[in-house]
Formats: sequence, C-alpha cells, structure tokens
Amino acid sequence: MNKINSCRYFSAAIRLIKPILLLFILSFSLQNSFAANNLSTIQNEIKKTKSSQSVQNKKRKALEESVAALEQETAEATLQMEKTEEAIKAEKDRLTNLQDQTGSLQKEKEKQQKLLAQQLVSAYMSGQDDLIKLLLNQDDLSQVIRAKSYYSYLNKARFKSIDALQEAQQHLDNNQADQNSSLATLEKMYQQQKNTKEKLLSQSAARTKALKELKQDLNYQRARIAQLSEAEKKLKTKLKQQQAARKKREQAANAKPKTELVRKQNKDQTHSSIRKMKGKLDWPIRGHVLAKFGSQRSSQVKWNGISIAANEGEKVRAVATGRVLFAGYFKGYGMVIALDHSDDYITLYGYNQALLQKTGDIVLKGDAIALAGHSGGQDKNILYFEISHKGKAQNPENWLKKHP
Repeated sequence: MNKINSCRYFSAAIRLIKPILLLFILSFSLQNSFAANNLSTIQNEIKKTKSSQSVQNKKRKALEESVAALEQETAEATLQMEKTEEAIKAEKDRLTNLQDQTGSLQKEKEKQQKLLAQQLVSAYMSGQDDLIKLLLNQDDLSQVIRAKSYYSYLNKARFKSIDALQEAQQHLDNNQADQNSSLATLEKMYQQQKNTKEKLLSQSAARTKALKELKQDLNYQRARIAQLSEAEKKLKTKLKQQQAARKKREQAANAKPKTELVRKQNKDQTHSSIRKMKGKLDWPIRGHVLAKFGSQRSSQVKWNGISIAANEGEKVRAVATGRVLFAGYFKGYGMVIALDHSDDYITLYGYNQALLQKTGDIVLKGDAIALAGHSGGQDKNILYFEISHKGKAQNPENWLKKHP
C-alpha cells in the first residue's frame, strides 16, 4: 500500500515539476538566444566603429596632405610674387630712365635742327654761284682757293649736322620703341601678379576650410600633440644628416691642395663665430614673444625655441652668417629654413610663408632668408626661432639682444 502511495506521490510531483522544468529550459534557451543576438550586435557595432575610424583616418590624412600641399604651393606663388615685384620695380626704373633720356634726346634734336637751319641760311646768303663766277673770271687765284675752301667746309659742316640730326632722331625712335616695350612688359607683369594674387586667395580659402575641419576633429587634436614630438625628432635627425654630409664634402674639398690663406678665407666667407655673439645677435624679426623657451606647448611637449608675432610677408633675417643647411617644407614646422654657423651651432626659422634661400646657399648676417607667415598648420602669423648647439636647444633670448 505504501509503495502504491509513494508511486502516486512521485507521479504527482513529476506532473507538477514538468511545466516548471519546461519553462526553465525555454527560458534558458531564450537567454542564450538573446545573449547570442546581443553579442552579434556588439560585434557589428565594433566593425562599424572600426570602419568609421578608418574612413575618418583616411579623411584626416587627406586633409593634412591637402594643407601641406596648399602651403607649399602658396610658398611658390608668394616667391613668384616677390620676384615679380622686384622685376616690376626694375622695369619701372628702366622706363623712368628712358623717359628722362627722351627729354635730352629731344633737346639734342632741336639743337641739330637749329644748327642745320643756320648753315642753310648762311649758304643761301653767300650764294653757291659765287664760286663758279670766281673760277670763270680767274682774276685772283688766292681768292678762288679761299672761296673753294670756305664752301667745302660749309658743305662738310652741313653734312655733319644732317648726320647728327638723323642720329638724334634714330635715338628718339629707339627710345620710344623701348618705352612701348617696357609698358607692354609692365602690363604683362601686372596681369601675372593679379593672377598670382587670385591663386593665393583661392589657396588660402581652401587651406582655411581644411584646417577648420581638422580642428573640429578631437582625435586629430590629440594625435597632433603626439605628432609635435615626433616631428621634432625627425627634423633633428634630418639636420644631423645634412650636417654630416656637409662636413664630409668640406673634408673632401680641404683634401685638395690649397694654401692655408685660401682655406681661411673660405671659412671666413661661409661661417661666423656665433659662439662669441651670445647676447649680441639681432632679432630675426621684430615682434613680441608669444611663447617662451621651455614653456608648455602642450601637456606632453615644451617649446625648444621661441614663438614671435609677425606680419604676413615680413622679411625674416639671418641672425648670423652661415650656410643654409636645410630649406623646404617639413611637417609640423611648415616652410622651414636652418642655418649652419659652424662649431655645431644651428639656427632654425619655422612657420614661414616662403623661403628666399635654398640649401647650400651662403647667407650673411642680416640677409633676408624667408617671408613670415603661418605655414605648418598655424592659424596666425608667427615665426618659430630656435638655436641649438650639438643638437641641444638653447634659450634664444639669452643669445639675442635685449628685446627692442
């Protein structure tokens, strides 16, 4: 009887548990399904995010390259404008000289015209037939000889005056032709200047737009901080390589037979003793210091030089005589030029609009080497100036004269 009751209780328990068990199994199955779907969704989101980041990185890189290309094109166009300005000035001076000559030539022409007119009147008043009468009469031989000499002199003088008048007129014609040519040349130069300015305005607008997009990208701003340090290392490496190559060339040149005097003259012409000029160097540009040496450029990077306020297109001048070690575009520095002053001293000038010297050129103290600007992704006109010895940055304000 007990066995029968036990079986009945067990069967009843099974009947009660079965729905709960089925519900549990179903619930577990649904949870697994939801988890699987959720994982799949997360994985898809990750893929989308990575894809979006990849697209954003490509866009950012394209914008950076666009800014760099526009800055280099702007540098070339600015340099062309500078050369055209100089050519226009020279042509204007030439035209002014031609116009001044016109007055002198006109006076010379009028002088020759008056002289010839006087000679013709004199010939008419004396009468050319007197000589013929004298020859026919032969009354006085000495009188005949004197008359003949007089008329011969008069004719020669007339011919000489005619030649001088023709020459003066020819000079005037040539002068006028030169003036017309000069005016046409100036017109062509002005048109070229106008086209270049329009190109610069277009490039400036495109650069501003690209920079605006980059600055709105927070990831770019974070990446740029890291890039500053990397750009500095790369530039220092580049300058070391350039310096080593220059020293190698100098050693090869000095290996050739030369007198000590010639060697000394060559050294004096290409280098200056900058180490003796501490505290006496002229400023590369007039302007107040925006960022001091050693101040924080970002949370991770400090300034190894000084940042000086500048006017766009203002001439940047060499603080001492030296040889151009590097001149060109460099990421993070824009249009940059570095001068080697021997004894392992290097001065560096960055963020320029255009460069006026090229690698290998010798520049003297005070020579214009660049035009100030805002390349290197800068949004205002500044000059970055740095001085280093054996690769170690020095405080430029210790080397420059007291700020005016």
